[in-house]
Amino acid sequence: MKKSVENKSFSVLIPDGESIFALKVLRCLGEIKGIKVYILSNDPQAKVRYSRYCNKFITYIGKKDSDRLTAITNALIKIKADVILPVDIPTIRLLSANQKEIEKITRIAPLPIIEHIDIADDKWLTFNWMNENKIATPTAVLCQPGNDFEEKLLPISFPVLIKPRRGSGGEGIEIFRDKASLVNFCGKNIQSNQLIVQPFIKGFDIDCSILCKEGDILAFTIQKRFVYTDKPVSGELAVDFLYHESTYQTVKELAKKFCWSGIAHIDLRYDENDQQIKVIEINPRFWASVYYSLFAGVNFPYLACLFALKSELPKVEFCSKRLIQLRSAVKIILQRMINRKRKDLYFDNIFLDQISFKDPLPYLVSKYPTLFSKLFGKTS
Repeated sequence: MKKSVENKSFSVLIPDGESIFALKVLRCLGEIKGIKVYILSNDPQAKVRYSRYCNKFITYIGKKDSDRLTAITNALIKIKADVILPVDIPTIRLLSANQKEIEKITRIAPLPIIEHIDIADDKWLTFNWMNENKIATPTAVLCQPGNDFEEKLLPISFPVLIKPRRGSGGEGIEIFRDKASLVNFCGKNIQSNQLIVQPFIKGFDIDCSILCKEGDILAFTIQKRFVYTDKPVSGELAVDFLYHESTYQTVKELAKKFCWSGIAHIDLRYDENDQQIKVIEINPRFWASVYYSLFAGVNFPYLACLFALKSELPKVEFCSKRLIQLRSAVKIILQRMINRKRKDLYFDNIFLDQISFKDPLPYLVSKYPTLFSKLFGKTS
């Protein structure tokens, strides 16, 4: 029997604590007083275990869907969590497939239907869906064995990017500046249609994060990388949270035509040649920068839980903010001292990406596993 809860006093089960996004989502929930968060994981040494915001860490054995579903059901019955909040694609898909059964035990944060998850999780299916629904997206060609591959490349101008159909974080992406090198690479690496080719678009990246219910956007943030040097260092964080009208309208149209429910992080790019925003890919899960959205006034995990609990959502006041890491802030301060006319060199918040003074233990355990294995037992 599902009990009623107050807006800010409830318990949450994150059922995929082994995900790299679990700790970030947990820290978002940890910003709200009165929330108890339980973690379920098939990795007994997941970093999230050591967070101060983790009220209870539960482990289970097995990686099959049946193992995970049984573990989730048992955990929900035992701890009586008020809402379950999956963070990564495998568990989001599993709960979407078994939503009716889980809803007999507890409430679930809004989820996309399986068909939508599968389209969003596959860049080739995403490309075809975008074309069918007349949403701007770069041209794409599927790498597949056959003599007509070079003919299919004719509409695409070089340089081009080759990327896996599934994946995130830029993993597996290669750039090619001429057709000969691309054809040679594909001839050696082609594997059962798992690669696609898209033109490299001259312009800038811009991302939009959303929480939706049946196509209606309940909350969003838009972010664009802020480049303050001629040679930005990979991995340095410098982000502008801003409102960009054409980006918002493109994402609004996408969400409506998809009838999207749940969270998603959408990668887009402004095409300087077409002067148009184009959708690059959809990530139907929580994202690496979800914690940064707090600085712009939006706590996506908390809002998803409130919606699941049928609680009134607080009014979200989106704020334009510039967020940077500490080392980036030091460089900007030095540049401003040297060139006082650079008024664009400013920042609103400094974020310590690797270690948080509020919650340092997960980082320290992963950084010094030998030391902590002596204190707490084996950690790796």
